[in-house]
Amino acid sequence: MSFQTTEERLMDSPKRTESTDIHSDSQKVKKELNSFFLGVHQSSKVTRKYIDTKTHGIQLYYQEFTPQFIDAQVIIVHGFGEHSGNYNQLTDCFLLNNFKVHLYDQRGFGFSGGIRSKATIEEMHMDLETILDQVDKSIPLFIFCHALGAAIVISFCLMNPQFEIQGLICSSAQFRVPPRYGRIKMITLQMMAKVCPDLQLNTYHNLSYASKNNHHIRKLAIDPLISPFMSIQFALNVLQFSQYILPNASQFKIPILILHGKQDKISSHLDSVDFYMQIQSQEKTMKIFEQGFHEMHNDSEWPKMKTVISQWCQKMINKDIKMNYLREYNRGVIVQQYRSKIRLLISILLIVIRRKLSCLKTSTKISLIIFMELLLRLFTPQ
Repeated sequence: MSFQTTEERLMDSPKRTESTDIHSDSQKVKKELNSFFLGVHQSSKVTRKYIDTKTHGIQLYYQEFTPQFIDAQVIIVHGFGEHSGNYNQLTDCFLLNNFKVHLYDQRGFGFSGGIRSKATIEEMHMDLETILDQVDKSIPLFIFCHALGAAIVISFCLMNPQFEIQGLICSSAQFRVPPRYGRIKMITLQMMAKVCPDLQLNTYHNLSYASKNNHHIRKLAIDPLISPFMSIQFALNVLQFSQYILPNASQFKIPILILHGKQDKISSHLDSVDFYMQIQSQEKTMKIFEQGFHEMHNDSEWPKMKTVISQWCQKMINKDIKMNYLREYNRGVIVQQYRSKIRLLISILLIVIRRKLSCLKTSTKISLIIFMELLLRLFTPQ
C-alpha cells in the first residue's frame, strides 16, 4: 500500500483560505513525525485485512483504527463508485474524538472482491451484517453512511426494526432516482434486469459535482479504484431503494443526523428533507449547507461539518440509549408491486376478446401482451 508524504496529504485536502481554513486534524498531533505521515492513523493501532463474507469466495477489504482511549466506535459506509480510502479526513476526526473506526470497501468496489458494481441489496445487507460481527458489542456504535451507502444502511434498519444503535449519520443520502431518467427508462430497466443483469453501463458521472476543491477532483480522476460503471442489477437496486425507503420512512426510529448540501446535483437535498419530516425518531437533527456539493467531507464545508458531527455524537453518547443487536437479520427490501386488481381486469379483458385474438399471428399476440404490460406499469402507481 502506498504512503503519502505530508506535502501530498496537504495537497489532497480542500483549499485553504482565510474564510475556510482547513488544517488537517493531524497537525494537532505530535510535530516530530516521519515523512510517511498518515494523520492520526499513525498514532493509533491499525488493522488491515480481508474478511470472509457469507458468500463463498467473496472477501471484503476491512480496516480498523483503534485510538489509545475508546469512547465509542463508528462504521463508515461509502457510496457508489468509490471506496473507503476516500474518507481519510473523516477517519482522523473520529479518531481525535476517541472513536474506534471500522471501514470497509463494499462488495464490487475498491479492494473488495466480487463483480464490479453488481451486488444485490441482499448481498450488501449481508456484508453490513458481516461488519457488525466485527464490532465490540459493549461500546456505543454509530454508523456514518454517504450517498448510496445511506440507502443501504437505512433500508437495513427499516427491514430490522428491532436493531438499535447509538446513532446514524447520513451524508448526501440518495433516496430517489433522479427524475431526469423518467418512467419509461425505469420500466425498461426492470425488463433488462431479468435478461442481462451483468451488463455494465457508464453513468457518465461528472466528477465536478463531487466537490468545489479542484485538488480533490484531480485525485478522484486519477484514482484507479474510482469507477463510473454500474451494472443493470445495481441500477435496479437504486430503483428499489427509491420505491422502499421513503414510503416506509415513518417506521424509522433510530437517532439520526442528516447532512446535505443544497448544491448537490447527484442526490437532492429535498429528498433528505422529505425523509426527515416523515421519520419518527425522537432524536433527529438535520443540517443543510447552502453551498454544499456532494462530498462535503472533502470540501470547504468540512470544518463546520466536523463540528456538527462531533457535537451531535457527544450528545448521543451522553444519552441513555439501549443498543440492540440481532442474532439473525432480514435482508433485501420488500417493494410494493403495482395493483393486482388492475392486472386481473386486463386478464379478464384478454379472455373476453380471445376469439378476436385467435386470428392474429403469435408474434403479434406477444407484442400486444408486452404493450399492455407496459401500459399497466405506466399508469399504475408503484
